[in-house]
Amino acid sequence: MRRNLIFSIILTFLVSGLIAQAVDIKDITFATEHAGKVVFSHKNHIRQKQMANNCKACHDTLYPFKKKATYTMADMEQGKSCGACHDGKSAFALKECARCHRVKEITYTVKATGTTRFSHQKHLVANPNCTTCHPALFAAGHNKPTTMAEMKQGKSCGACHDGKAAFSIDSCASCHPTKDQKYAIKGAGNVTFSHATHTGHYQCGSCHTKLYAIAHSKAKVSMKAMEKGKSCGACHNGKAAFSVKANCATCHKAG
Repeated sequence: MRRNLIFSIILTFLVSGLIAQAVDIKDITFATEHAGKVVFSHKNHIRQKQMANNCKACHDTLYPFKKKATYTMADMEQGKSCGACHDGKSAFALKECARCHRVKEITYTVKATGTTRFSHQKHLVANPNCTTCHPALFAAGHNKPTTMAEMKQGKSCGACHDGKAAFSIDSCASCHPTKDQKYAIKGAGNVTFSHATHTGHYQCGSCHTKLYAIAHSKAKVSMKAMEKGKSCGACHNGKAAFSVKANCATCHKAG
């Protein structure tokens, strides 16, 4: 009798193991409309302590085999679908969106100032809560361009980049790429204007667009005009910075 009981128990384990191996579980990829692809891994989930290789933890209670259903984030926040476990207690909270939704770096082509890049990765390190920006400041999909004037009023990037929560949008070079400007001047050597050197002392708004348009201009300014306070002469007057009259060799390089 006892031998038959032991045999039955062993047989049950063997059959259970064969059934588990017979079930073909695979990753499922969901293509969301505005938030990238989401990959659900069966293997990662069934080995969690709460699951203990028990498929019935989700099927058919949360996900019926025979019924295809689509759930919104609002549904999940009410405990449906993924939200049944991902509540910040049983598993990480839904608001940690980037743990499921694949984020990417975004590149903006700005005609006047060159390519500007937005890094999701860098921002998520500072604040892992995606709802800080989405959808309050930015729709999950395509957004209309926002001007710098609008940002200064707190829209788009300006909501955080106000000089308090994060660096001010007046620190333009933190996002917009700058480069040295080289001028070939006949008879007076070459002149190199270093953005890096100047932004160490001034903000971009000190010159743009008061003295210089952001886009490249072909207009030339004479030394006589500079001596009257135009272009470089607005600062290089012997007070704010060295004078354009007496320190020519500081900028003009012979040869």
